[in-house]
Amino acid sequence: MRFPPRAVVALIPLCAIGHAFAQDNTKTFTYAKTRQADLEVVVHYPPDWKATDKRAGIVFFFGGGWENGTIDAFKPQAQYLASRGMVAARADYRVKSRHGVTPKECVDDARAAVRWFRENAGKLGVDPDRIVAAGGSAGGHIAACTTLMPDADAKGDEAKVTCKANALILFNPVLRFGPEMMKRVGNDEAGGKAISPVLYLAK
Repeated sequence: MRFPPRAVVALIPLCAIGHAFAQDNTKTFTYAKTRQADLEVVVHYPPDWKATDKRAGIVFFFGGGWENGTIDAFKPQAQYLASRGMVAARADYRVKSRHGVTPKECVDDARAAVRWFRENAGKLGVDPDRIVAAGGSAGGHIAACTTLMPDADAKGDEAKVTCKANALILFNPVLRFGPEMMKRVGNDEAGGKAISPVLYLAK
């Protein structure tokens, strides 16, 4: 399946949005089951949403240094974009403080979340060719990894649906594990390079 060119946008004062919305139409799903926890995604629907729609969609990932953070981050942005017609989702993922994982597992979860969002696009009223991955800091890192890293690690049914977003919105993202960040991955240089999305950029 071919996808249109993707754009990387690093960005916008959506973080300043503080509007109150009269209607907050959401539904929570489980997108993955892991050894440590079932992982949920909260989906915000536009007021006039129908399952037969083919709207643009966006999946947000919270920041917190791969150690902390909660799914409540980016709630105002998700509400706002839903009010403007997008299907907006906030995905939980495993973090070190609660699940004892490394950044590699955070990346795995983000890729699973985008893959789930696309796989269920028909039920969510989303166009599978208009999906955005977004996040801040560590969340921006894992959002970038969904799209810039190769999709070759997918196995079985996963291989049928790509985790690559059609666009990225990244708020102060981590794009490379340099020497000062190697402790985050146990000083594993090869592991750090493997999840450094900027290293996968091609012409």
